[in-house]
Amino acid sequence: MKVIFAAINSKYIHTALGLRYVKEYCRERGLNADLIEETINTPILTVLDKLMSAQADVYAFSVHIWNKLFVYRLLGMLRKLRPEAVIIVGGPEVAFDAEKIFGEQPAIDYIIQGEGEITVADLLISLQKQLPPPAHVAYKRDGKTELNGGVTVIEDLSILPFPYPDLQQVIAEHKIVYYECSRGCPFNCSYCLSGISRSVRRRPLNLVLADLAKFIEAGTPLVKFVDRTYNLDEEYFLPIMRYLAEADTETVFHFEIKADILSPQVIEFLQKVPQGRFQLEIGIQTTNPAALQAINRRDNWNRLAHNVRSLLQAGNMHIHLDLIAGLPYEGLYEFSQSFNDVYALQPHMLQLGFLKVLPGTQMRQERAKHNLIYMEEPPYEILATAYMPYENMRFLKQLENIFDQTYNSGSFENILRHLLAEEKSAFAFYEHLTKWWVGKGYYPQSHNAKGVARILYEYIEENIAEERRQSAFIEVLRYDVFRHIAGWRPQWLNWNDETIFERVSDFWKDETKVQKYLPNYKFSSWRQIHKNYPIELFKVNPHTGEECNLYVMAEHIDGRTTCRIIEI
Repeated sequence: MKVIFAAINSKYIHTALGLRYVKEYCRERGLNADLIEETINTPILTVLDKLMSAQADVYAFSVHIWNKLFVYRLLGMLRKLRPEAVIIVGGPEVAFDAEKIFGEQPAIDYIIQGEGEITVADLLISLQKQLPPPAHVAYKRDGKTELNGGVTVIEDLSILPFPYPDLQQVIAEHKIVYYECSRGCPFNCSYCLSGISRSVRRRPLNLVLADLAKFIEAGTPLVKFVDRTYNLDEEYFLPIMRYLAEADTETVFHFEIKADILSPQVIEFLQKVPQGRFQLEIGIQTTNPAALQAINRRDNWNRLAHNVRSLLQAGNMHIHLDLIAGLPYEGLYEFSQSFNDVYALQPHMLQLGFLKVLPGTQMRQERAKHNLIYMEEPPYEILATAYMPYENMRFLKQLENIFDQTYNSGSFENILRHLLAEEKSAFAFYEHLTKWWVGKGYYPQSHNAKGVARILYEYIEENIAEERRQSAFIEVLRYDVFRHIAGWRPQWLNWNDETIFERVSDFWKDETKVQKYLPNYKFSSWRQIHKNYPIELFKVNPHTGEECNLYVMAEHIDGRTTCRIIEI
C-alpha cells in the first residue's frame, strides 16, 4: 500500500511540522510513506500532477486556515481522477465538525479527529488489514457520519520522533525549522482552538535537549518553537533556555511567551543571554479590560509592561508584540488606546492582526451577541462588529499596511519618533499618516525602503510648515537612510560628499585616529573604505534633534550596520 502525505504550506520557507511528526511516527511503526510539501502559491495543476505521478493508494492531507480552499479544490480533482484512492484529512480546519466537513467536501473518506500520530498509523494498519476504522477516525456509513470516539490528543509526547530526517536539505533550502516541546494550552481565549482540551502535555526534557542538539550540530539558522505559551512551567522551560543560551551556536531560537508570568529570576537570566540568541513573541491582543474579559484573558498589564521594558532595555533579543483589532467591546477609540499603550513600549515589531472568527470557538458561538460580521470562508477574518463599523475596520487595514512599511521595517525609527512628537498620541500620528498616504494614492501598493523614504520626505515637506523644523526633520530622515539603506544617496537628500571630501580623506590617512574607532583597521583600497565605512556630516543630532555638526561613520559588515559619531 503506497501512502502520500501532502502538505500545502502558505509559503515556500515554511515546513509542515504536523505531517512530519505523523510521517516519522508511521515509519517507526513500519509504515512507509512519502511526504510532498508544496505551497498555496504553486499552480494547482502542478501539485495535482505530483500527486497523480505518485500513483498512491492513500493520500493524506493536513487542512489549515491558509490552505483549506486550495486543498478542497485539489481533493475534488483527485477524486475524479483516482476514484479508487483513499483520501484522509486532518488538521484544525477539519477535526472538530466532521459532519459539516463531509458535507463541504464529499471526496473525503476519513477525517482524523485531533492529534494524528497514533490515529493515522492505526488507520493505515486497518486499511492494510481491511478492518473497520480505529477510534477517533470519522467516516460515513449508510449516509450517516460516525464520529467514532471524537477528538483525541497525544498524552505521551515521548512517542514523537525527531521530525526532520531531511534536516540538511531543509537548511539548504533556507526553510524555517519549527519545533514543539509541549502541546495544548491551559488558557481559554474565546477566539482560539488551542485551549479546547485545556490539557498541556510536555515532551520529556532529555528528548527535547537531544532534538535541539541535532539542530545546533546541523547549523540550523532559525528554530521556531510553536508551543502556544512556551513559558508556562519555569522548572521545565528554563533548563531548555539555559541549555540554548550556553550552547556554542549561531542558531536563533524563537518563542511565544506570556510576559506577565515571567519571574524576576527569568527576566534576569534573559537579560544576559548572548546577543541575538533568542526572539520573543508576546501576544498582548488588547489592554482594554472589557475586551480582555470578553475573550477570557486575565493579563496583568503593569507587570507585563514592566517585564517587556526590562527585556527591551537589555537590548540582546528581538521582541515582537501582537495586537488584535475587532475584539468585542472595542471600537476605534478603544483600539487606539490599546495601540498607544503597546506602542509606548517601543518593541522591535508591533503586529496589528485582525480577529478571526474560527469554527468551533466560543467567539463563533457568540457572534450574534456582538453582531460579528466576518468572512464565511478562510481566513474567517472580521469585517465589522457592533462596536467597529466596516469603515473603521477598513481604515485599520490601511493603517496596518502603512505601519508595516514604516515602523515595522525598522528603517525609520528616528524620523518616526520626531514626527510622532508633533501629534497628541502615537495612534493620532499613524492615523494622520495613513489618511495622507491613502489620499496620495500610495496605498495599497507595497514600497521598498527607498520608496518609503521618498514618501516620508514628501510627507515632511507637506506637513511640517516651519522651514527650520522641516530642514531638521529631513536631516533626521537622511540619517535613517544613511544608516539603513547602504550605498543609496538620492540627490534630493542633499549629501555632503564634496564639501567634506578633504577632511574625510585626511581622517583616513591618519591611521592612529582611525584606529581609535576601528582598532583592527588596515587600509585596503579607497573603494572598500567608501563602501564599508562611509562618513557623512549631519547638521542635526538624529537622536535629540539638536542643531550641530555631527560626523557619523557607518560600518557595513556582513549585512549589519553600526553607526558611530567620530571626530575628524
